[in-house]
Amino acid sequence: MYQLEQDQFGRVRPLFEALRYNLVLDSVIAGNTPGWVFADRVENPTAALIWNRQDAILVAGDSRDSSVHTELREEVLTSIVADARRRSIPALSLHYFPASWEDAIEQILRGRKPEKARRRYYQPGPLKVDWRKSVPSGYEMRRIEEGLLAEDRANVTHVRGWVLSFWHSVQVFEERGFGFCLLHGETIASWCLSVYASGKAYELGVATIPEVRNRGFATLTTAACVEHCLERGWVPQWHCWEDNYASAAVAEKVGFERPREYSVYRFTTE
Repeated sequence: MYQLEQDQFGRVRPLFEALRYNLVLDSVIAGNTPGWVFADRVENPTAALIWNRQDAILVAGDSRDSSVHTELREEVLTSIVADARRRSIPALSLHYFPASWEDAIEQILRGRKPEKARRRYYQPGPLKVDWRKSVPSGYEMRRIEEGLLAEDRANVTHVRGWVLSFWHSVQVFEERGFGFCLLHGETIASWCLSVYASGKAYELGVATIPEVRNRGFATLTTAACVEHCLERGWVPQWHCWEDNYASAAVAEKVGFERPREYSVYRFTTE
């Protein structure tokens, strides 16, 4: 397998057409998300792998070449798993198309004990939450910007870590992405931000500190991000694990709808 340069990433896009509901794919190709791309050929590739240097690996193309399986196994186990472990990423998920990759994946991940898991992709619907009327007394909604991330606030390092996990830098995030957080005094209680972006599409991710969970704060920050998208004619997206009931509940409360389920292989880096 050949590791491609950023200006070559677009060569593998046709192979991944059926997986483009996963915005991470186009976000990596567009240069918004850090990523590695491997292909069986530099010119006119027929099989390829994309990794976002976090938890998502995607493979697509012709699944029949056993030599490609061997080379992918080497890249996944020697390069990707090693790098993920070094940066304390506990688990990886492998997305694939077509379904004929399943037998090959069992071989590629042999010894890693991969488990098949289900995820959901939600499509945007009408916004159902007026977050301005629901922010409790003593709390404030703030845009996540470079200035806020430089302030001395509780949990700001976590938010900054989120930004740098999905974007090349805080500056790139501010130029091409967006996010909102709920403040309580000097504490960031909950935050939602664009984790992937391409064109007018933005996938969102959300987190709330344990001390104030189950109070609807994730719904409020997510609603602020969805509103930000809809006002600009952008398309918000949402993905979650099938058994992540809290994430699914937030999506549906805010207005995401028509979930589509899909399968991935999940395995640990240990």
